[in-house]
Amino acid sequence: MSTPGSYTTETHDMLAVHGALRSAFDSAPALVGGTGSDPARVATVTSFYLNALEFLRVHHQGEDELIYPTLKERCPDQLAILQQVEDQHTLIAVPTDTSQAALAAWQSAPSASTAADVVGQLGSVAEAMEPHFANEEVDILPLASAWLSPEEWGVLPGHALRSFTTDKPWLALGLIRERLDEEHQAAMLEGMPPPVRQLWLDEWEPAYVGFIGDVRAIAPIA
Repeated sequence: MSTPGSYTTETHDMLAVHGALRSAFDSAPALVGGTGSDPARVATVTSFYLNALEFLRVHHQGEDELIYPTLKERCPDQLAILQQVEDQHTLIAVPTDTSQAALAAWQSAPSASTAADVVGQLGSVAEAMEPHFANEEVDILPLASAWLSPEEWGVLPGHALRSFTTDKPWLALGLIRERLDEEHQAAMLEGMPPPVRQLWLDEWEPAYVGFIGDVRAIAPIA
C-alpha cells in the first residue's frame, strides 16, 4: 500500500484549472471591448467575470483548507516554498476584490471609463495570478503528487462547488472540461457524485453551452 511520500497522484486537473483561469482573464480586453454600449452584452461579460472571480476564489480557498496544511505537515523541509506560494493567495485577493467593484460600476453605468477600469483591474488579477500559477506548477504539484493520496486530492472539486456563492458554478466545470481530452473528461464525469453528474448532464451542461456561446459571440476566448 502506498504511503505519503510515495504516492503517484495524478494532478493534471490543476493544469486545466490554471489554463481555464488564464484564458478567462487574458481575454478581458477583447471581451470588455467587444460589448460596446449594449446593456445585454455588458451584463453577459459582467456575469462571466463575476463567476470567473468566484471560480478563482473557491479554487484558492480549497487549497488553503485542504492542500497546503497537509503538505506543510508532511513536508516540513519544504515549508518556505509552501508558505511563499500560499501567501500569494492573499496578494491575488486584493485585485479580485477591486475587480468585483469595477464590474459592478461598469454594469451600473457602462462607459469607456468604467470599461477601461474593468480591463485594468482584471489585468491586475492576471498579473498576480501568473507567477503564482507558475510556482504551483513547478514546485507544488510534484509535492502534491507524492504526498497527497488520490482521495485527498480528489476532494478539491466537490469543495469548490459547495463553496460557490455566485449564480453559475457550472461555468468553472465547463471551462475546465474544455481543456481536458476525452479520456479525462470521461473520468471527470465518472468521478462526480451521481446527483451532481445528473445535474450536469440535464441542466448545467446545456446552461454552460448556451452561456459560453453568448460570451464567444462577443469575442473569442481560448
